[in-house]
Amino acid sequence: MYLQDGRVLEFAVRGPERGPAVLFHHGMPGSAVPMDSVLDSVTDRGYRVVTYSRAGYGRSSPLPGRTLLGTAEDCRTLMDHLRVDQYLVVGWSAGGPHALAGAVGDSRRVSGVLLIASFAPHDAERLDFVEGMGMQNTVQFGSASKGEGEQRAVVSHLAALVRDTPADLASGIASLLPPPDVAEVTGAYGADSAVHLKHALAAGNEGWVEDLQVLTRPWGFDPGDVIAPVELWHGDVDRMVPVAHGQWLAGRLPTARAHIESGHGHISIAVGSLGDKLDLLRSRTS
Repeated sequence: MYLQDGRVLEFAVRGPERGPAVLFHHGMPGSAVPMDSVLDSVTDRGYRVVTYSRAGYGRSSPLPGRTLLGTAEDCRTLMDHLRVDQYLVVGWSAGGPHALAGAVGDSRRVSGVLLIASFAPHDAERLDFVEGMGMQNTVQFGSASKGEGEQRAVVSHLAALVRDTPADLASGIASLLPPPDVAEVTGAYGADSAVHLKHALAAGNEGWVEDLQVLTRPWGFDPGDVIAPVELWHGDVDRMVPVAHGQWLAGRLPTARAHIESGHGHISIAVGSLGDKLDLLRSRTS
């Protein structure tokens, strides 16, 4: 679809036409391409899932300097286009802050928020943002203080790893993958993710650079502004987004109910179980 300023916003819809609507905010990198291993548990329960590519990913136009609340406005326009009156939002990883921004920016229609292994703000008080992260993410987020050139160089290196086969990817980012996540990357999720990520980066790395910049700037809103019910899930062995991020958010989102899952990582916390988690969230909104 075309936005008012002429930019393209890529999206896809799957699931029953009259099912409860869910807007899915992907990770970093990511795209509108649905992943069966992640979303089948959602559509199997009758939900209608909308996926989209944030600016700079897939076929969505780049938008240098984009913000969380700016993306929330794009998503509000998308849900207007689809004539959705009320919907749930899901945010996984880097999608978490975008889901929360959407709940603030479209508070009348967003009836609930499902956060999966979400980042906290980069400037969060009393949180060491990178403590507990694997080496690749420590370097990635450390580049924020070194300027855009360094950010682009780091993203370019990581993008080359992401474009590898699932087995090569697991080896290349080993510091980020505890055993439960290795099992997912080398299984069905790995094959789904390869297609999802290949599409995300088909036109280049701009979306990833923009995401990294968004995540290392102030959010532009307070987590306390989120009024919709929030179900927050985080694995305690997550090396991509350490569990301290989820604990920080749980203490500052007024409606959050936190689930810290023992033995789960960044990927295993989501694959095959989003449908159950959405049902739990929806039970709080009816």
